Amino acid sequence: MPEISLIVPLYNAVRHLRPCLDSVKAQTFKDFEVLLINDGSTDETAEIAGEYCRQDPRFRLITQENGGVSAARNRGLKEAASPFVAFLDQDDMFHPQALEILYEMICRHNADVAAFQILFVPDDYAGDPSPEHFDAVAVAGKASFSDTPLKDFFRDRKGLPIYIWNKLYRRPAIVGVEFPLGVQPAEDTVFTMKMLLTVKSMVSTDIRLLYYRENDASVSKQGITEKYVRSHAKAAFELEHFFAASSVDGAVRKNLDFYLTRFIFKSLVSQPLRKIIGVDRQERLDRARAYAAELFRSGAFKPRLLGAKKALACKLYLTRHDRLAKILV
Repeated sequence: MPEISLIVPLYNAVRHLRPCLDSVKAQTFKDFEVLLINDGSTDETAEIAGEYCRQDPRFRLITQENGGVSAARNRGLKEAASPFVAFLDQDDMFHPQALEILYEMICRHNADVAAFQILFVPDDYAGDPSPEHFDAVAVAGKASFSDTPLKDFFRDRKGLPIYIWNKLYRRPAIVGVEFPLGVQPAEDTVFTMKMLLTVKSMVSTDIRLLYYRENDASVSKQGITEKYVRSHAKAAFELEHFFAASSVDGAVRKNLDFYLTRFIFKSLVSQPLRKIIGVDRQERLDRARAYAAELFRSGAFKPRLLGAKKALACKLYLTRHDRLAKILV
């Protein structure tokens, strides 16, 4: 049994797939399997992935009907055979020592999760021809350990970044934590918040070991579409239910309430008011408003937590006074 299962969801990935998989093959840590989840691609993704599988028995191609990135990652979690799991997106790349350092940290500190930082690179990034070499044992020795990862997440009241692919997870520690089906973008937010409410410890380093392509074709760069609004609304309902079932109180509960309210405000109030354009603007704005109103009625959306100005903007928005609300957001 390999020590790490690396899950790579694939959908029409031809443009960046080879550099991504080459960065995996170049890992200094060798004891891993790669689960390539082909989520109904219609281009040559399966053929390219098949090449890597034939060249390296650690790579395994699993093809399913298109169900979205959450379904693909969940399939990977079900297929994973290792005690540790990690994720990598099809258009990103690992530093050669990414898995080595994550594994060294998580084992040395007996943590549930290990994490590093990421480096943003242009879409046409071709890789670092001379990547810096690190002493993995020394990095692990200097890494920061925490037995209060959720509290640490809220060092900034707004919360820290919710990246999923800069981490190694101890699989038994995240049993039951999955990605919400039909949600993209914001699926990573749901997974990360569920994970933080489930795990007991995390170890992290400030070293940057993943190259994240700033890709204009990514879902997050496609604007405030109907899909964007629907996805964030579903994510908010999912978080509402999970938070309600969590046995936390006091400052943690206040942080979660503020986080969810701010998430709803940003995705279903502020961004729709400022960024939705086009002939069907009013129709799409009304959809976002309907979701926000439902979340307000359920108690998940608490505008008063955002301060008087934003609370007034929300009241105006929910009563269809959009011009005035836009001024305040």
